[in-house]
Amino acid sequence: MKKYVGLLPFVLCLSWLVCACKEDDDAVVSTDCYIHSFELGNVTRQITTTNSEGRDTTYDITYSASYYAMTVDQLEGKISNKDSLPYNSRVNAVLATLQYSGTVVYRKVDEEGTWHNYSSSDSIDFTNPLVFRVYSLDYTAWRDYLVEVNVHRQDGDEFSWQKVAEPGLWDGADSLKITAWNSRLWLFSRMNGETRAFSSSLPDGNDWTEQTVSGCDMADVTTLVAWNGRLYMSQTDGTLLMSDDGLVWNTVQADHPLRLLAADETGLYAMADGKIYRTVDGRTWVDEALDEDPALLPSRDITATAYTQENGMRRILLAGNRPMADYPSDEWAMLWSRSTPDVETPSHWAYFNVSPDNPYACPRLGGLNLVRYDEVVLAFGGASLDGVSHKPLDGLYVSEDNGVTWKTNGVYVMPEALSGQEVPVTSVVESGSLLWIVAGGQVWRGQLNRLGFTNR
Repeated sequence: MKKYVGLLPFVLCLSWLVCACKEDDDAVVSTDCYIHSFELGNVTRQITTTNSEGRDTTYDITYSASYYAMTVDQLEGKISNKDSLPYNSRVNAVLATLQYSGTVVYRKVDEEGTWHNYSSSDSIDFTNPLVFRVYSLDYTAWRDYLVEVNVHRQDGDEFSWQKVAEPGLWDGADSLKITAWNSRLWLFSRMNGETRAFSSSLPDGNDWTEQTVSGCDMADVTTLVAWNGRLYMSQTDGTLLMSDDGLVWNTVQADHPLRLLAADETGLYAMADGKIYRTVDGRTWVDEALDEDPALLPSRDITATAYTQENGMRRILLAGNRPMADYPSDEWAMLWSRSTPDVETPSHWAYFNVSPDNPYACPRLGGLNLVRYDEVVLAFGGASLDGVSHKPLDGLYVSEDNGVTWKTNGVYVMPEALSGQEVPVTSVVESGSLLWIVAGGQVWRGQLNRLGFTNR
């Protein structure tokens, strides 16, 4: 019997924590007045989508809220769901299943004395916080719980834009490129034949300061990439530049002239003379295999994005255009992809042939941008090269299949204020949730609500 003695204080303490009830003004120990668990039943939610005719349509769905666990805090006397219910969930008539000891009644917080008997078959209005009271079987003791059902106040699938700055420092620039590096936003521009650089702190992006740079007079700023803790750019003559601080730039010896494309965790990528090259040390470049004619590589409006898919596949998407004068029959952008399951597996670049039954290939836009955001890839840019198909900054084109199809979907939308503006545009995704777009002299910050909920 000796082995049970050490457990007795623990059992008595646990009983007091879980079952302390109020009797008048005195606390007593009871096993008959507490809620073991609290589970919500089905909830109705209103959904709004855009139909095939472009009109908003609204309908209701019903889902089980039991997937959103209600946590019972016995010490604080509080019950709530840490993961909020989806936006537009109606909680004014919801069934609740409780496991409890005693008898349960409830009321609104601000309606003292107005109690309702709890029944698992009667719906309850959880729009506002409620007090659930559990009486012991002999009604000599009781315990109160504050019950709150949290619902998101924003539509998680709504993409919101905020114009955070219009400094005018780089108005009139011919080309721009932004990147997030060393806890700051860095913007490089070509203006009147000069390379100029500006930076701003994250995450606000409100105040921009011009930085004094050297050694990059002939930089092609559109090639700017961050890799291995440094910044890299190509010059217009194919010379490769590197900087440890973004201010002083030095030449990196390379085998031949290069045009930088992208960087990932394993290497730096560049293009030259109808080939794509890769380096793992910034100095020795090895050409990579192409599965199609190099003539299909883009030569203008070049953009690329590198990312790792949920299944671990490493991928780089490369897009751009061929000159209109030389290839007037091109209907879509030239799109290539490099994918590999791991670092050791050899890879090659695959060209995306557009099948005749695919009307949703990547649009042939001037100043094309590609960015990876929340498991999709977004494409946008200036006017289409034919001057007819697309207006400047007319929308965000979404690919959910890693570049095969590109569609507008009503969720990812361009700020209305930018529509039709023929200005240089550049973009970067920072911290996985903030999309920054610089269009001319305007700085915009966008976010999908569910990636940045700050309240319930």
